[in-house]
Amino acid sequence: MNWLLVALCLIVVFLPLPFGGNIEWAIFGFELSVFLLGLLYLLAGGSRNSKSGYKPEEKKAVPLIPYCLIITFLMAGLFQIIPLPAAVIRELSPVGYNWRQTLISSGLVDQTRLRWQTISLSPVDSLYELTKYFAYGLFAWLLARAINTSKKATALTLTLIGAGVFQSLYGLSEHFSGSHRIFSWVNKYYAGSAFGTFVNRDHYSAFLEMIFPLSLGYFLARADYFSWPSGLSLRQKIAWFGQEKLQKSILFILPPLIIGVGLFFSRCRSGIIIFLLTFFLILLLLSVTSITGKRKTERRLVNAIVLVVLVGVILIGIQPILERFTNQKLFDESRWLYYQYTLGLIKDYPYLGSGLGTYVKAINHYLGKDFYAIIDHAHNDYLEMLGEAGLIGGGALILGGFLLLGLGVKRYFKTGDSLTRSISLGAMIGVVALFLHSLTDFSLRMPGNAVVWLSLFVLCLKVPLLRSNQYDSEELEEDQDD
Repeated sequence: MNWLLVALCLIVVFLPLPFGGNIEWAIFGFELSVFLLGLLYLLAGGSRNSKSGYKPEEKKAVPLIPYCLIITFLMAGLFQIIPLPAAVIRELSPVGYNWRQTLISSGLVDQTRLRWQTISLSPVDSLYELTKYFAYGLFAWLLARAINTSKKATALTLTLIGAGVFQSLYGLSEHFSGSHRIFSWVNKYYAGSAFGTFVNRDHYSAFLEMIFPLSLGYFLARADYFSWPSGLSLRQKIAWFGQEKLQKSILFILPPLIIGVGLFFSRCRSGIIIFLLTFFLILLLLSVTSITGKRKTERRLVNAIVLVVLVGVILIGIQPILERFTNQKLFDESRWLYYQYTLGLIKDYPYLGSGLGTYVKAINHYLGKDFYAIIDHAHNDYLEMLGEAGLIGGGALILGGFLLLGLGVKRYFKTGDSLTRSISLGAMIGVVALFLHSLTDFSLRMPGNAVVWLSLFVLCLKVPLLRSNQYDSEELEEDQDD
């Protein structure tokens, strides 16, 4: 169904625009849009139509175990907001029960109102977060259903790359113009950095570091045009570079260059380090496998692109970027304290957590230092998830994510043609990039980043199951029906 893919691509493009999608009306709009799309899809008989276009092996795009782990997380989140007798809560979450007893003893809450309690310290906040997670899950499921041909996978790939180019150019233009705005709002907090439409430069950097490998991988799908046959004369070589097809393919070198430069001028240290790590990871994979069968040419192109990005950054002005590494310690000591305090939270709420979305409330009891600010995130998505959802819910989600990544890696090595292999490579490395960034930040808490990451995950898992022109007849029939 082309209408479904178009709608989902519009969400991917527009959700990051209002401050990374992290404002109430944007989140509500995202949830409402996804739930309506899901309803329309089911009413249109999409589930039945999709099955008719699937090959047998594609029915297991996501195996049973990761599915069960994701469902375990959602069910654990739902269980957190179900009212239970106080005696049950005392057994399941003794620290949460004692916290409520202090409210009673201090006279803030009447005891009769706490005869029934929830695992979550704030069920309203947990319901809010759980609704968002259900919307994320439905978004990924719909996207996986929509991507059933290589043509549609390419359309989503180009949409993501276009979104990355826009964010990079917009961030660079606002940075170098000195206006430091997100549309009409002036961002005074990160005036020395590029931040696109994200308030936080780190979240902007995470957005770009996910899409950079995808843009690079897609460019490599055209790497075969850069190797001419042996024995050509000088005139023939000049004529070779005059091909219209080659000239068009050269245009695809621009997105990784633009996105790479934008990432550096975010001045996010984690982002720059991860950029270099993904570069070496891509080279490592290209030393084992090849996109087009011309491994040497591909590695040269990757080296050339990264070199041009670095040269461009140096020529534009690398001094502000270097100051981020030289004037401050590489790792902020406050982060270590956040991690220690969060580990204390996990220790007290080990199995079921304090409740989705309750970190900002639960962590205050464990703060041993006054940071003169509201600590609303652990700056480590793994620890924060374990604190909120416990080892059962949070552990299931984290384990499911890594199992799916491992499945994506396995499928990548079995991918056949150059187009699907290039998209699979870029999507896989983009997913890895945010897995790494989540060790030191909370970029996945930004809805704009979350939908891009989920889109890459869908590409990573689905594209290796597709082949170029595999569903041409089905797609033609689908277009006629739509």
